[in-house]
Formats: sequence, structure tokens, C-alpha cells
Amino acid sequence: MFTRENTKQVKGIAILLMLAHHLYTFADRIPYGLEIASQYYISGMELTVIIGSFGKICVSIFMFLGGYGLYASCSSGLSGGGHLPPELLSRHIIKLYKAYWKVFIIFIPIGFLFFGNQVQYCEAGLCSKFADFKFRDFISSFIAYGNAYNGEWWFFKTYLFALFEGFVFIEVFKNNRNAYSEIAAVIIWHIVIACICPTLTSLEVWGRLKSDAWFSNLFTISDYASVFFVGIVFAKYDIFKAWGKLSKNITKLENIILSMIICVFCVYTRVFITPTSYDLLLAPVFVYAVLNIVSLLPLVGKILLFFGENSTNMWLTHSFFCYYFYTFVKIVYSSRNAIVSFIILL
Repeated sequence: MFTRENTKQVKGIAILLMLAHHLYTFADRIPYGLEIASQYYISGMELTVIIGSFGKICVSIFMFLGGYGLYASCSSGLSGGGHLPPELLSRHIIKLYKAYWKVFIIFIPIGFLFFGNQVQYCEAGLCSKFADFKFRDFISSFIAYGNAYNGEWWFFKTYLFALFEGFVFIEVFKNNRNAYSEIAAVIIWHIVIACICPTLTSLEVWGRLKSDAWFSNLFTISDYASVFFVGIVFAKYDIFKAWGKLSKNITKLENIILSMIICVFCVYTRVFITPTSYDLLLAPVFVYAVLNIVSLLPLVGKILLFFGENSTNMWLTHSFFCYYFYTFVKIVYSSRNAIVSFIILL
């Protein structure tokens, strides 16, 4: 059920959610006098804030797809019962850096050449990203260790370490054939990186761990990294196929309606009820519901496929237009209409 085309379509959904998240969520990043809030409220929360807040699930979706795709690419290497070849990891890393550097060598020079002397156009400290060139920041950002020029590039380093941990996870459980034990391992690992290890660094006796790069990047990695392992488990046991059998006896219309209800349920639950740790469950459920809708609406699928094919470049570049390059920021927000601003950014 989950093909390469499906992956790109879900990436299309994820990148649209990312744009909405960064466009609507942070009031202090919106230029003075160009607010785009609507007049509609649900459960006391303004509509664009709801959309933007739910949009954060894009991180979990990209992690899920990363894990799913990683296992799919490794599955042939596991068929013989041997170890995963190291070049598999190297190829993934090189591919990521190629995409990253392509954007870096274009947009960072543009930032210093044309946007180094900007007015204070919002409350957040976004206006002076390119005001002062520091060689240390340049090299740190170039190797993706830091993100001095674009705060939304934090995901790159986190994804790299999640990728490494994903390879280890696949290797450790390659001979396991019990989905429940692997799901339990994912939940335990989530508790370790989200609760136990961060607590250790707050204790004086373990204080040095906080400044250790390997510990911080492997054991206090973003909570969202756990969803990477969920993607691996779903690919290994073809769980989407099993879910698909549950709905094979209902009509297309009923399938679309049910999938839309599930999507609305995911939105409301994530925004108003559950903490982000429940993305371990909500992300794959939302992905499955979206896939159901897309499979029954071919035109929507083609549109999402286009955005999915360009999702990496859109992720790496979009915040320059809505945050850091003021000339473009003004264009994006100038309509003071949430829908128009989203279309312009897109």
C-alpha cells in the first residue's frame, strides 16, 4: 500500500503543514501591523493558531517517513541475514548534505549581500541574522552543527542522528519477528531520551553530560526522533496493509468520510488534549487517513505529489521568505489575510 509515490504525497502534506506552522504560530515573528489572525475560534482558540499548532506534527511525519524509507532501503540488505553495509548510511548522509549545501551556498550569501542591514520589523530577533559575519558561525552552519542563519534548520542535525540511531535499531532487531516487542522498545527509548536523560543532566553529579555533544545529540535528541523508529516498525511489519484490510468492505464515500473524521480527530486531539509524545500514535494514524483520502481523489494526489517532490527545497528555503528576508516577508504578510498569505508563501 505504501509506495514511493505515497511517500512523496505524504511529504506534500507535511510540507504544507510546516508552512502553516511557521506562518501562523508565532505572533512575535509576524511584522508589526501585518497580523493575519482570523475571527473564528474553536474551544477558545483562534483558527489560524489551531492550524499552526497542529502543523508542528510535520516534524513527526517527516521522521516517520524517514524511518519507513530507511527500512525499505535496507530490507534487501537484510534478506541474507548479514549486517547492514556501512555505505548505506553514508549514501543517506551524502544525499542530505548535497541538498543542504545547494541551498546554503545560494541563500546565505544572498542574506549577507542584501539583508544585512534590516529594520526591526518584528518582536523576535530575526532581523539581524545577517548583520554580522562570523567565520565560526559560518563553518558551524555549513557543517549543520549550528543553525545561526536559519533557526528552522535545527531539524537537519536531529534527523542525521535519528538516521544513525535508526540503523542501529534495525541492526539490533533484524532477527526479531515480534512487532509488540519492538513497539515496546520504541516507547522505552522515547522515555529515555525525553525524560530520563534530560533529568540526569540537571543533576550536579551528571552535569558534564549536558555539555557533551555525543550525549546531547544521541541521548537528549528531540522527542520527535522516536517517531523515526515507529516508521521502521510500520515498514517492517507492513502495518498499513493490515489496517487496510479493516476497511476493505466499506464504500469509497464511506472511506473518505471516515478518513476525514479521523483527520479532524487527530487535529483536535493533538492541539487540545494530548502532549506531543502521543505523536508516536497520532502521526501514523494521520498518515494512514491522509493516504486513504489521496488514493480516492487522484487530482489531490497529483498536487501533493508535486509538493512532495520539492519538499526538501521548500523546507530549507521557506523561512527565509516568511522570517528573515524582510522584502519578501512584507510581501507574504501584506494582504493581512491568512489564506492569501499562505498561498503567497507556497
